Amino acid sequence: MDNRLALIGLLILAALAAGFWWKARTGKAKLVKSGELVDLGKLNATKAGEAVSSFGANATLVQFSTEFCTVCVATARFYKELEKATPGLKHIEIDITDRMDLAAHFSIMQTPTTLILDKHGMVKARIGGAPRQNVIATELEKLEKK
Repeated sequence: MDNRLALIGLLILAALAAGFWWKARTGKAKLVKSGELVDLGKLNATKAGEAVSSFGANATLVQFSTEFCTVCVATARFYKELEKATPGLKHIEIDITDRMDLAAHFSIMQTPTTLILDKHGMVKARIGGAPRQNVIATELEKLEKK
């Protein structure tokens, strides 16, 4: 009986530790050292029914979502508001539910995942999970300074 209680206690501690680790990593920007130049043609992205053919004048947020992601809706809303308030910023949302090619190419393990691109379309950072406002602001400020 004591062994079972100890085992249950260890399992609970392991689950808590995994949860705290996951929470600490989610929403933070991870710098990309050898940024990839994103090809808009391969993304096949549309915005307001039109094909996306250019990046933002200063930065682009590429958000990968899925049909069943509830956090993705709030993230898209936040990015759309930010896009309206920030000159030179473009937000592109891509549903990867049926685009496993993109999920594999960009190593997307969760949605939303956001790629932060500079004005040339070079990936500078990525965020897994719901973005934190201060993280996005910091990353955009870094791009403005360059």
